[in-house]
Amino acid sequence: MKWAYSIEQKMKAAMALTVIFVFLFIKNVSDKRHFNELGDSFSAVYEDRLLAESYIYEMSNHLSRKKLLVDDCNTKEDLNQIKDKIKVHNNAIQSLIGSYEKTKLTPTEEVLFKDFKRKIDSGLALEQKHIYESDFSNAQSAKQILDEAFYGVLNTLNHLSNIQITEGAKLNKTSQKIVLGSTSDNQFELTLLIVLGTVILTLIFTSNSTMPKIPRDPSLN
Repeated sequence: MKWAYSIEQKMKAAMALTVIFVFLFIKNVSDKRHFNELGDSFSAVYEDRLLAESYIYEMSNHLSRKKLLVDDCNTKEDLNQIKDKIKVHNNAIQSLIGSYEKTKLTPTEEVLFKDFKRKIDSGLALEQKHIYESDFSNAQSAKQILDEAFYGVLNTLNHLSNIQITEGAKLNKTSQKIVLGSTSDNQFELTLLIVLGTVILTLIFTSNSTMPKIPRDPSLN
């Protein structure tokens, strides 16, 4: 009956091997998904957060440089000298706004960004009135009005910048979870491979022990 016992053991081993191979196949598919998710996470950090933060920084820089130009103006002649420079900054800001819009915005970020654009448009209207269409006779009053508009825009930019930090932290946590999950799966896979090796060795030794023994010729003794 050893042959029957051997077949039964081999059937059990074959079933175990089948389960292991199925798991390894699923693991391979899971790994591919994890790598894709990790790639998407890194892309989101770069494209939607780092780039967005760089746009915010550049817009803030252009706004600050515009403010410095206006602050240094005291006469109509001074004002005439900065008009072209202010236009350059405004064009750069509009270009950055277009770039920022192409990033992936969260619902809160989208609301803030709309508010930011509204304030930019309002600021441009004030500049048109107090810089391009004014004789700057009341410079102090004009500066105060433009300052209020500047700080309002800057405040919204700061809120947008904080969102980049928050969302970047979330993406970092997501990446860590993916890596930890993949590490855990790899450890389990290693365990299964050890089991697979054990099963194969068991099959080899079982096959050897159940092979019929060839009777020896007594005359050879």
